Amino acid sequence: MIFDRVIESFVPHSMITEELSGLYGSEVLNELADINMLYDIYKNGREFPTESNGDYVPSDMRYKKIKTLIDKEARFMFSKCPDFTIKAKNTKDSGSVSELQSFLNEVIQKNDLEMKLVRAARDCFIGKRVALVCDVLDNGEISLRFSPAQEFVFENDAYGRLTKIVFFYNMNNCSTKKEQRIYKKRYRLENGECLVSEAVYDGCGELVEEIIKERSSGLTYIPASVILNDGLTGDDKGESDVEVLADYERWYSRLSAADMDSERQGMNPVRYAMDVNPETTKDLSLAAGAFWDLATDSSVKDSAVGKVGVLESSMSYSSALTITLDRLRDSMYEQLDIPCVSSEAMKGMITSGKTLKAVYWGLIVRCDEKFLSWRPALEFMVKCIIDGAKMFPNVVRFYGEKPLPDIPYIVRVDNNYPLPEDEAEEKELDLAEVGAKARSLKSYMKKWHSYTDEEADAELRQLAIERQILEDSYDVPPLE
Repeated sequence: MIFDRVIESFVPHSMITEELSGLYGSEVLNELADINMLYDIYKNGREFPTESNGDYVPSDMRYKKIKTLIDKEARFMFSKCPDFTIKAKNTKDSGSVSELQSFLNEVIQKNDLEMKLVRAARDCFIGKRVALVCDVLDNGEISLRFSPAQEFVFENDAYGRLTKIVFFYNMNNCSTKKEQRIYKKRYRLENGECLVSEAVYDGCGELVEEIIKERSSGLTYIPASVILNDGLTGDDKGESDVEVLADYERWYSRLSAADMDSERQGMNPVRYAMDVNPETTKDLSLAAGAFWDLATDSSVKDSAVGKVGVLESSMSYSSALTITLDRLRDSMYEQLDIPCVSSEAMKGMITSGKTLKAVYWGLIVRCDEKFLSWRPALEFMVKCIIDGAKMFPNVVRFYGEKPLPDIPYIVRVDNNYPLPEDEAEEKELDLAEVGAKARSLKSYMKKWHSYTDEEADAELRQLAIERQILEDSYDVPPLE
């Protein structure tokens, strides 16, 4: 089943208050309205008051600096997919863990997780939070889906554990409420058991079809995680990067628009005539090279001489305005720890990967901090994938033929950043570790040649054969 992205206020309030009753439900409704406003600022830019004396239409250009910065932050954080590594808890199971790793890699690839992560990061930075849910479809396919804040509501217990989450997906874009269809899926914990239900409602919140009546999912946990953006201790809602940048963008757009209006007026300066006969100023041509035959007004004093002139703006404020706009722009970049460096300056400054890392160090630390919320959710996602494959046999048949080994394992998710490395220097260090027996040759092959375990083992066997041949050649006795 395919769903459209969230449409502002498409969920009837009654469907939300039914799931979150009392004051908490009203609080969530108010917050959802604020989140819709944050998305509007991201997409359309921050509103600002225009200034006009009524003689012209003022400029209303929004510069959308917020969108640029959030897109940069999301691309830097997830444009390179994190590394998902499964390791066996027991050494004896090391050979079997490769089957789990291959299965996980195939699920991730078929779900286009790399693309989804970048988009989900944008939603998280804008709307304070996103939800990651792992579903097993009827055909055995595992679905990994991120939902923005407007598409779900949730509840936690006193220990911060997820006890209930309800997803709302818009199924069509009909203008009439009765024809609109909203799909609702609910997970909730009761007595240590995860219950699931699915239903379709119309735009008025009336039940149209009950797909799955509430039943046990067979799990002891909800197969979903809520990822929060920033926030303080005890915060279960997160914070939006848009809120931090909104005032800066409003002033940036307001001053830039006022400057554009000044330039527009300066391009068409005010022309004036003093002590000139009005009969001679009618229908004067403004074309290039035009000739004006003017006469002094006879009604003025004899000493007066008619003259014409132009009132032009000197734009003397330009230098100060440039400094102010640069200061506002730099403040926006500083709020997100994004280096504000032009491409021309980067070309002349960057000579190595270490230098580039130093330039982006603040952003790297910021993304590492955000990843502290993403890592547990992604590791939990791997657990849901493997548990689903063990619980539903058709899952394994969809991705392969062999059943997954039932072994204890450890999941590790490490983030990557799109920065070039000083490979030559790093290779020398790794080779020195191999020579000092501090690193295995197999791990070196897997890191620098992207070998699989089987390919690395085959290469090691070939090296051993060649070394044996060379050693045996020294034992051949010389000819008489």
